[in-house]
Amino acid sequence: MPQENGYHGNRQNSSRSIHSRASTAGNDDGIDRSRRNRELRERGYYSELATIDPDTRFQISQQAPIAHDDVLRETFRLSNSARASIFDLQGIDVAQILANSKEGEFTTEYKRSDIYLEKTYEPKVFMPFYTAPYKLPRKVEIERRKRLYLSLDLPSLLEERNIDTDKLMPKYVPADKVVTLNIPNEDPAPFDSFLPLYYFDDTDFEIWTPESWLALGHDPFTGLNKPLPGVALLPNIPADQITDIKDSNLRFHWHNVSIHDYDAEQQLWLVTPDDREHDVFDMYRSTKRSRKEIEAAENGSRSGASSATNGLYIYSNFSYTLKVFAGHRHNYSPDGTHGRYWVPRIQLHFLAEDPRVFADRVAKAYHDRKRTEAELRSTLFIDCMPTDGTGKLDDERIKRMIELTKTSAISKTIKDEYVTPIVEEVNLDYARTMNSMIFENVTQSDPISFAFITLPIKQRRPVPRSGCISIPEYSFNEVFDQFKFISLLTSKSAIDALKLVRTECDYVVNNLSLLQKNFPKHVKLDEFESMQVNQTSTTHMYLTDTWKNNLRQGIKTQFIDVGRGWYNINESDYHIYKVSKLKTFIERVKFMMQDTLRFLVQDSCQNYVRMIVDACTPVLDMKEGFKWPKDDLITTPYKPPKNPLFHLDLTIDQAGPRYVTSYESFPNIILGAFDRAILQTHAIPQIEKDVMENIFWGGEMLRLESVALQEKKVIEWRETLQKAVYASLVPLKAYADAYESYAPLMNLNIDQYIKDFEKTEKSIEDYRNEILVHIHEKDKLEKSIPTSIIIGPYFISAHKLREALSNKRKALVEALLASQTRKARTKTEELNDTFRDIQRKLYEKANNAEDLSEHREWMKSVPEQVDDKKDDIQKVLEEYVVLDEFMYNLSNEDFGLKYGVLAWPWKIRTMLEQVEEQHKEDEDRFKKLQVQDTATLNDKIDQLIMSVAGLSGHMSMDRAHEVANECRKLNKALKECVEASQTYNNRERLL
Repeated sequence: MPQENGYHGNRQNSSRSIHSRASTAGNDDGIDRSRRNRELRERGYYSELATIDPDTRFQISQQAPIAHDDVLRETFRLSNSARASIFDLQGIDVAQILANSKEGEFTTEYKRSDIYLEKTYEPKVFMPFYTAPYKLPRKVEIERRKRLYLSLDLPSLLEERNIDTDKLMPKYVPADKVVTLNIPNEDPAPFDSFLPLYYFDDTDFEIWTPESWLALGHDPFTGLNKPLPGVALLPNIPADQITDIKDSNLRFHWHNVSIHDYDAEQQLWLVTPDDREHDVFDMYRSTKRSRKEIEAAENGSRSGASSATNGLYIYSNFSYTLKVFAGHRHNYSPDGTHGRYWVPRIQLHFLAEDPRVFADRVAKAYHDRKRTEAELRSTLFIDCMPTDGTGKLDDERIKRMIELTKTSAISKTIKDEYVTPIVEEVNLDYARTMNSMIFENVTQSDPISFAFITLPIKQRRPVPRSGCISIPEYSFNEVFDQFKFISLLTSKSAIDALKLVRTECDYVVNNLSLLQKNFPKHVKLDEFESMQVNQTSTTHMYLTDTWKNNLRQGIKTQFIDVGRGWYNINESDYHIYKVSKLKTFIERVKFMMQDTLRFLVQDSCQNYVRMIVDACTPVLDMKEGFKWPKDDLITTPYKPPKNPLFHLDLTIDQAGPRYVTSYESFPNIILGAFDRAILQTHAIPQIEKDVMENIFWGGEMLRLESVALQEKKVIEWRETLQKAVYASLVPLKAYADAYESYAPLMNLNIDQYIKDFEKTEKSIEDYRNEILVHIHEKDKLEKSIPTSIIIGPYFISAHKLREALSNKRKALVEALLASQTRKARTKTEELNDTFRDIQRKLYEKANNAEDLSEHREWMKSVPEQVDDKKDDIQKVLEEYVVLDEFMYNLSNEDFGLKYGVLAWPWKIRTMLEQVEEQHKEDEDRFKKLQVQDTATLNDKIDQLIMSVAGLSGHMSMDRAHEVANECRKLNKALKECVEASQTYNNRERLL
C-alpha cells in the first residue's frame, strides 16, 4: 500500500534516534569496562525505567558539571564594544526597507518541531498524581505510552484489521462496471461503498471533548494557542486542484497535519498538511480579542466549496479563513498554494491518542458501513419484487380496521376519499411483507448461492410487563369539579366570545401591517416616508377604533343575556366583578390583545427590516473609503435580488455632484418609520372600561402593553437596519463622487469660454480640433453615463444629468460654430466691401472723353484684380468648410454672404460687359459733343479775331483803361480758346 513519506518519516526518524543512542552507548568500546564499573554513577529516581540506556542520560558523579560562563556583562565594556565605522550603510535604502516591512503583533519563523507543545503528544492516563510506594509513577506511564504510540504505524494497524485505506472514502462507480459475485475465498459482495464513513463513527471511542483537545495547544507561559499534531486522511493532490472529491482517480493517504480549529455546528476539524519545514504564524496574545474575532467569524456565512457527503470539506473562503485563524488559533499563511481541509473526526488521528483504539474505531465504522450498505441493497431487492400474486387483505379485515379507527366523534366525520389512499398503502405494505418473507426463505434455503445478500438483523421487541394501561389513583369527579370551577370554557357564551376575540385578533395579525412592505416600483424618499406614515396611521386608527369596538360589541353581545352569575356584564360592584370569571375572561382578552400587538409589531418590523436588508444585501460589506471606478459608471455589481426601493435623481451644481434628495436623510427617515410604527402601538386602550360600563372607573384609561424600543430583539433589528442603511450609503456617495470630473463642464460659462477661446487668433484647424474634442467628449459621456443604474436599494436616475451634460457639449459646439460663423462673416464682408468698391467704381459716370479713357484704362486692370481676389475668396470659403463639415445651419444673411462672395467674379464680368456697352454709347455722345464744341470754339475764335482787329481803332488815351481791360479779357479768352483747342485735340485723339 502506498504511504505518505512525511508521515512515515517522522515516525521512523524518532525511532531511529532512540535506537541510535542505544547502539552508541552499547558499542562504546573505548572505555574500560572495569573502570566504568568502579566509577560511581548518579542515580535517577525512577528514570531508568523510562529510558533504553540510562548510562547515556547522566554524568559521572566525580566530574564537575558542564558549565558555560556568563560573559554577557563583558560586552558592555568599552574595549569590547564594536566600532560604528565597521558598519557600511552606503548603497542601502533604509527607508525603502522599512516601507516594505510588514508589521504585526508577533511574526516569528518556526520549525514544525517547535510549534507543537510537549503536552500535545502526551496520552491520557487514569492514574493518581501522587505515586504510592512500589507503584509506577504517572509520568513514567505517560512517557511509555507516548513512545509506544509514536512507534505504532496507523496504516499498518489498519492493514492488520483488513482495512484498505483507499476504500475508506466513497467514489463514483462507472455505470458499465461489472461486479463479480460469490468469488471463492474473497468477499462475496465486492460492491464499492457509496456512504460517507463519518455516518458510522462511534463516539464511544473518544477520550477527549473537542474543547479539551484544543486546550492541549494552549501555552500558559506565552498565552498563545498552538496547533496540535495529528494524522488525517487526505487526498494526494492539493485542494485547489480538486474538482470533484468523488473522482475515482483520487487516492487518499494518511498525512501528517496540524490541527487548528473545530466547527461545533458541523462537527468538523480544520487541518493543514505538514508538507514544508517552515511556516509563518501570526499569533495573538489577547484572549478577549480572539473571542471577538471568533464571534465575528461565526456570525458570517461559511460558503466554502465543500463535499458534505464525503466527509472532506475543501475550504476556499479566504475572508472567513482569516477570521477563524486570526481570532481563534493563529493566522496561518503558508508560502505556497496549499489546501486547508475541514475533516470529520473519523478521518483525524491525534498523536496523543492510542493508534490501536483509533484503528478499531475506523474498522468498526468501516464494517458498520459495509453491513448497512448490504442491508440497503437487500431492502432494494425486496422493493423491486413484483407484488402480483402476493394477495391482499380481505375486505372483512379492512372493514374491521376502519371501524376500529372511527371510535371518536371526530373520526366518524372522515370522508371516504381520505380513507381509500390509506387502505391502498396498507395493502402495499402487506404485499411487501409477503415479498420479504419469500425473499428470506429463498436466501436462507441456499446460503451459498446467495452469499452476497445480507439480511437485516431483526430487533426483538421487549415484552411488556402488563397488558393493561395503568391508571393513577385519584377521584375523577373531584378533579373534574375543580377544573370546572376554575375553567372559563364551561359557558357557551364564553367560548363563543373567545372565538370572536380570536377571529378579530387573527385578522389583525394576518391582514394588517404597521409598515408597508411591498413596493411595486421604486419611490422617492418623501413618497416613501408619506406611504409609511399613512400605513402606520391607518393601522393605528383601525386598532384604536374598529378593532376595539368590534371586540367590545362582540363580548357584550355574547354576555348580554347571561344575567347574574360568573359572567354578569351589567355588574356594578367592582369587588364582585374582581372575583368573577368575567374578570379573568377580560384579563385573558387583554393578554390576547397584547399578544396580537406583539406579533403585529414583530411581523411588521421583521418584514420591514427584511425588505431593507434584502435590498441592501449586495452592499452590506461596504467599508468607508470605497472608491467607485470612474472608468465604469454603467456596470453595477450591486443589484439586489428584488427591485430597488428608492428613486434618486443625480445632478451637478456649483457644489459638485449630488443627489436631489440628500442621501444623509435616508437613515433618519428609514429608522424614524421603524420607531414610529412601534411607538404607535403604545397608545392602544384596553377594553375593560368599555365592556363594564356600569362600574365607575377613575383615572386615565389603561393602555395595552406592547413591544418596547429597549427590547433586545428591537435593538437587534434597529442595529441591523442601521448597519444596512449606512453600508448602502457608502457606494451611493462613491458613485456621486465619481462624477466629480463632470462638474467643471456642468458649471462652465459658455460666453466666457468663447471669449477666452477668441483671445488669440485661431485657425480653421484649431476650430475643427476643438469642435471634434467636444463631439468626441459628448459621445464618450453618452456612452459612459447611464440613463439609470441600480446600487443596492437605490435606483439612480442619471438621465437628466446625462442629457444636460450632452446638451452642454452640444452648446459648446454650437457656440464654437457660431464663433466660426462670425469670423467667416467678418472676412466675407471685408471681401464684399472690396468687390463693392470695384462695382461702385465700375458704375461711375464718365463726364468727358478723358474720364471715359481713364475709366477704360482702369477697367483693363479689373480682371486682374478679380483674379487676385480669387485666393481671398477661396480662403473665405475655407472658413465655411468647417461649418459645412459639421452641417451648421447658416442664417439667411450668412448664407447670402457666403454664396454672394462666390458670385462676385461673375458679377464683375457681367458688369464689365455692361459698362463697355455704356462706354460705347458715351463715346458716341462725346463725339457728337466734340463736333458741337469744335464748332462753338471756331465761332468764338472768329469773334476773338474780329475783336482783336477792332482794337486798332482805339487811339484815344482817355479810353486807355477800357482798352486795357478789353485787351486783358481778349487775352484771357484767347488763352481759353488755346486750352480748349488743346483739349478738343486730345479728345479727338481719344475718340
